[in-house]
Amino acid sequence: MVGIRALGLGVSKVVRNGLVVGMCGLGLAACGDADSGSPDPTDTVDTIDALDVFDTADTLDTLDTTPSDTRDASDATRDTLDATDTRDTADTSAPEPTPICVAVRGNGELITAHFTALARLAELYGPFEGIAGGSSASITSFLTESMHMNPRLRVCGSDDHACTRAESGARLALMYKSLFGYLSAMGERDEAVAIAAIMGVVKTAQEQGIGDLVSGGKIQEAFNALVTLLDSQDVKDLVNGEVLELLKTTPSIGYHVPDLWKGISMLGSFDASDPAIFVRPGLVDFAGLAQKIGRIGSFYAGYGTFDAAGWEDFLTTCSEPAIDIAWNQIAAAELDGKTCGARFRALLDPWRTSFIPTEATGANRIRDRVGAHLRALVVTSVVTGNGADRWEAARADYVAARAYTFAPSFSDVYAGYWGAAADVAPVVGDRLGFGDAKTRKAMTLGQPTWAEALSLSPAEPGLARAQVISDGKVSAGGWPDLAPVLALKNAGCDRVVYVTRKGGESPFAQGIATQLGMDETQKRALFDLSNAQSSFNLSLREAAAVWCTDWNAFSGFDLGPLTEDAYRAPMEVHDTTLIGVRSYDRAQRTLGVAGCTPGVAPTP
Repeated sequence: MVGIRALGLGVSKVVRNGLVVGMCGLGLAACGDADSGSPDPTDTVDTIDALDVFDTADTLDTLDTTPSDTRDASDATRDTLDATDTRDTADTSAPEPTPICVAVRGNGELITAHFTALARLAELYGPFEGIAGGSSASITSFLTESMHMNPRLRVCGSDDHACTRAESGARLALMYKSLFGYLSAMGERDEAVAIAAIMGVVKTAQEQGIGDLVSGGKIQEAFNALVTLLDSQDVKDLVNGEVLELLKTTPSIGYHVPDLWKGISMLGSFDASDPAIFVRPGLVDFAGLAQKIGRIGSFYAGYGTFDAAGWEDFLTTCSEPAIDIAWNQIAAAELDGKTCGARFRALLDPWRTSFIPTEATGANRIRDRVGAHLRALVVTSVVTGNGADRWEAARADYVAARAYTFAPSFSDVYAGYWGAAADVAPVVGDRLGFGDAKTRKAMTLGQPTWAEALSLSPAEPGLARAQVISDGKVSAGGWPDLAPVLALKNAGCDRVVYVTRKGGESPFAQGIATQLGMDETQKRALFDLSNAQSSFNLSLREAAAVWCTDWNAFSGFDLGPLTEDAYRAPMEVHDTTLIGVRSYDRAQRTLGVAGCTPGVAPTP
């Protein structure tokens, strides 16, 4: 779920002497062992041999980076070795590295953990073959596809020779880490901090005593104060205009003022107990937010004026030294007479100056289609049929200040996937025959622009009301597949590494599903880790490896510990044929941890 302090959408304590020292984030504000079908949950000490190092003579095919809406057939081999490459005959026994796809769990305001986790995986395995995620992980998927489009990701040196997988992986990792440098460069109304400004609106409302007016029954005074605040020049261009419009047109301020204030005051709490979260408008304008995130993606993809020489200098000089260290360290490192942070700003600042005036009409990543340049699956929940009709009726009653009910049947609720038809069709058709409860609910939503996908998947109930998609379907946020391993495998990924955290399934996701009609039997089939056949357990078993962070132990303000934990998380390896370009000393056969190890349930 995208939260109040998630990367790219909000920054507080940002820069000191050119280094990132704190951040609130982008969003408002993711085979069995050889000896058995599933790992022994009690085996916590058996470690695998050091991952084999890839012979750097092997090179990658160059990815087509032309800004188009269709992935070329040649892109299907973007992370595989050229079959005709016979140059490393001196070491014929060396195994080839295994390209991976990454399934990413959404994590709200903790989204910065995605970036350091993926940076480490890029250093270990090179560029990715695909990515999937919903909610905040849809933002991560967009940025990941954008980085894979960078013209200098796979082309190295002044002679433009093909990079090795290890070199490309180091370059990709540096791009993920440099997101912290991007955010530190933004002003208070730019793409990195617009959402933090919304939290400032909430704080201002609280300081003005609007909550006390509501609780004291002074509804007219509370109404006047809310309208004045939301209609002010400093605020109105930051927030969702639907809230102000509803206040101005409501037939009953006694109905809407207390309810809207409840939503404002609980912004980002992820409380699924109130059915109003499906019909009440939220403060965040996700469509506007998507446009700001699109700007970040355009920078990394090389849209607009692309400084090839500057990018090459930055990536060549800084990517290898950046391995195993954080952005603030590499940014401060002076190499060849200039710091890496200065090199990055020399790329970013002139690019923004030239790009922003033309972003509405020129090439812009947000107008590309999902999965046009990298296998990408974006998830959102979909309410259909009678369930969608019931939502429409409940929404109309809410706007009219009437009592309403919204009680759909869970049979009308699906996990919708956006992406290229070639990737989504086998997910819906269950190509590999998983047959689990989650896969049976898969639905194709076509291949829209990223603008549409990022307007809907991160818009979780409580942050935004449910939204109409098309053909009578309604989206209620990207919670239904927080472990999209099976979807990626059905889509054609041979090996999927799942980026997640310790613990059972999200109470918020389960609460939303319950509000949408899920019963206990369906809950057990989807989410219960004590059920060996649940979709969650099956997703863990089918992952080639699980990157097991502890991000829930931190807040969005604990930037250093949060991102360090994600970067150095233990990895539970299920597929022992998984070969990296570098070794990782925290890889183990089993961790015995709920949420990461198949068959291990949380302690009651």
